[in-house]
Amino acid sequence: MIDINKYIDIVKKKLKDHPKRFEHILRVYEMAIELANHYNISTEQVGLAAIFHDYAKYDSIEEQTKYLSSNEIENYKDTPVIYHAFSAAKVLEHEYNIKDKIILNAIKYHVWGHKEMDIVTKIVLISDKIEKGRTYSKASYFRKLAFENLNLAIYEFLNDNIIYLEKNNFTIHNEQKEVLLFVHYEV
Repeated sequence: MIDINKYIDIVKKKLKDHPKRFEHILRVYEMAIELANHYNISTEQVGLAAIFHDYAKYDSIEEQTKYLSSNEIENYKDTPVIYHAFSAAKVLEHEYNIKDKIILNAIKYHVWGHKEMDIVTKIVLISDKIEKGRTYSKASYFRKLAFENLNLAIYEFLNDNIIYLEKNNFTIHNEQKEVLLFVHYEV
């Protein structure tokens, strides 16, 4: 049994200089628990992944890439936003001895998903995007949709996000479009 309060305290201490990020994490946790209960999924894995998903968000790039392989660093060099997710999963595994691949993958893939996502990963991914503090124009629509059709909510969010990134000239990793295709087949 995972002592979730232990990990909440670890993350709170780590992010003591970033209270708004910690509040976001707590809202992601609340949303993830709601979705897990809605879909009859164990809250233990979902909860720990949600609490730890942004653990490394404010670490330096050097710190974020400390546990990453040279292939991972090279593969994502044009989209370094993903490093914090990979790093958080590695820290949880190596420093806190959590070996559960479902939890680790949910953290690792919370930014734009993965072509082989399980339901825990899907819940953490969409919870990060729709937690109740999110106020972008389609947030409430995606939030409602997540409780009706999780795959469709993820597909529509990711599609909308890619359109936004393209319009604003952000780099889009090939994986983002691959994930969109795979999720589309599950809708």
